Amino acid sequence: MSEQEWAAIVYGRTYHLDFRFITLPDNFDSQDAQWALSYITATTQQARNLAGSPRWSLFKNDAYCVVGVTCMVRDLIKPASSDLLSITKDDQGRPLYVFVGYVTQLKQQKKLTNFPPYGENCLDDFRDLYQEIAQVWLVKNYEEDKIKTSLSDYQRFSWKKSEILPDKQQIKFLNHYLKSPEQTHLWSSLPQQNSLLWQFSARCSLATATCLNINGKALSNSPFLNQSCSQVEQFQIKPRLAAVSLDNSISLDSSKTNSSPGLPLSQQISHRAKQDLDLTLHQAAKLATASQELINSFSNSANQSEPNAGIEANIANDAIDEAESFGFKTKKSSPSNNQDWF
Repeated sequence: MSEQEWAAIVYGRTYHLDFRFITLPDNFDSQDAQWALSYITATTQQARNLAGSPRWSLFKNDAYCVVGVTCMVRDLIKPASSDLLSITKDDQGRPLYVFVGYVTQLKQQKKLTNFPPYGENCLDDFRDLYQEIAQVWLVKNYEEDKIKTSLSDYQRFSWKKSEILPDKQQIKFLNHYLKSPEQTHLWSSLPQQNSLLWQFSARCSLATATCLNINGKALSNSPFLNQSCSQVEQFQIKPRLAAVSLDNSISLDSSKTNSSPGLPLSQQISHRAKQDLDLTLHQAAKLATASQELINSFSNSANQSEPNAGIEANIANDAIDEAESFGFKTKKSSPSNNQDWF
C-alpha cells in the first residue's frame, strides 16, 4: 500500500491585502477551493479565542482529505524566528490568524495511513507553511501577477506516527455524512480524546469533518460533524444547522456550494429540500413575531415619537449576530487605540 502524498494549502492575509487563498494544490479547481473554504472559514469563528489555542481540523469528501490548523500567526512562528515576528500584524497593527495545512488525494484508499499527528499546541509540522505568506507579504492590490494564488505540488512527508488506543465507544460515536449529516457530535476538549478523534477521523473510510481544541462554545451553523470544545463537559448530539437565515440561503444559491459535501446526489437533494422547508417556516415565524411586536409597539407607545425604535434595534442586533456566527466581524463602535481587532 503506497503512502499518501500531500500538497500545501494556506489561507490568510498579508500586510496590505485581505484574507484569500495564498496557496492551493495544483489540481484544485474552483469547486474544490470553495469546498475547502467553507470549512476553513468556519474554523475562524470566535477568532479572539484562537490565542494559545490552535484549532485542528480534518475534513474529507470522496476526492480529498484536508488536515490543518487555524491559529494566531504569533503562535505559529518559533520564538527564535525574530526575522518573522514583523509579519504577525497587518498594516493597521491588528494581530493576524491563519489557516495552514495539507491536502491529500483520496482514490480507492479512503483511510489515511500516513498523516500529521494531533499535537494540541505543538505546531512543528505546520510552521514552515507560513513561508508561503512571507514570500508575498508586501504585495499590493495593483500587483496582479503577485496576487495570484500559488500552486503547490504533491510530495511525500514522513509524519511521526501515533498509536491508536482501542476505544470502541469513540468509533461508535464518530459522525460522518452517511450517519447523521444534520447533527454535530460534541466532545469535551481533552488532549488524549482529541488525539483519538483525530486518528479515527483520518482512518474513517467515509466523508466526515472534525474540528478539535475549540476554546469556547461549539462552532455554530458550521459544516463540521464532530467538534471538541472547552465549554462541553460531556458528550452531546446537537443539530448542525441551528437556524437558517434568508441571507445564508441566497449565498448558497449564488455560489452553488454544496451544503452537505460528500453526500450522494439523492441525499443532497433531500437535504436541500429540508433546508428550504426549514427556511420557509423560519421566515414565517419571524414575520409573525415581527408583526405582533409592531402591533404591540403601536398600542403601547402611541405617544412616543419613535415607536419602532426598539424593533429596529432588535433587527439590527439579529443581523450582527448572524454575521458574526459565520466568522464575519462587524464594526460595533469606533475602536480605541487599545482595542484589538476582534
